[in-house]
Amino acid sequence: MKNKNIDLFDNWAVKGKDVSMEKGHTPSVNRMLEIINKYHQLNKNNFNFLDLGCGNGWVVRKFLEQYSCNFAVGVDGSKNMIENAKKHSGKGIYINENIDIFQYEQKFDIIFSMETFYYLKNINALLKNIYNNLLNDNGSIIIGIDHYFENKPSLNWDKEYNLEITTHSVNGWKRLFENNQFKNIEIECFGKKDEWNGTLILYAQK
Repeated sequence: MKNKNIDLFDNWAVKGKDVSMEKGHTPSVNRMLEIINKYHQLNKNNFNFLDLGCGNGWVVRKFLEQYSCNFAVGVDGSKNMIENAKKHSGKGIYINENIDIFQYEQKFDIIFSMETFYYLKNINALLKNIYNNLLNDNGSIIIGIDHYFENKPSLNWDKEYNLEITTHSVNGWKRLFENNQFKNIEIECFGKKDEWNGTLILYAQK
């Protein structure tokens, strides 16, 4: 069955738009790293890392190169994005698979995702899988999303880019995590400017 979201990102990967996405998301990702570092002390404690919706793998490489990361896995539904990720040198593990049902033989201390979750239809099932099967006890998850109800310029992206996306409010996203047993939830809207409400960053612990 065709997935028009994946088709778009396959096309963008071929055209090299993954590089511009990396540049555009860097400020928000850097803020997410600051939040993670508060709790995990990334240069002191060894950890396992998973990036859901890794694109060309740039965040995976960042964690492996800059922090005390045992191993890092990147997963993406776009075959072409994963092919781009594998072209780079490094020790990252890149897997082309459906994020909704992704399984792995080991669990992770930090699960990260930037601009991915609202493309998925069943967020509850995804969070349940993360909590039960992917995240270590005392592990953390952090996501960044630009499409949410309070960020008005993002609300036409489904029509503008011919996408299937799920829209929740800030509180709606928080409730999804609460309903799936996550605790110590922190929320921040980073990079507000004019009508742009910023990247919604949500951090939570198991």
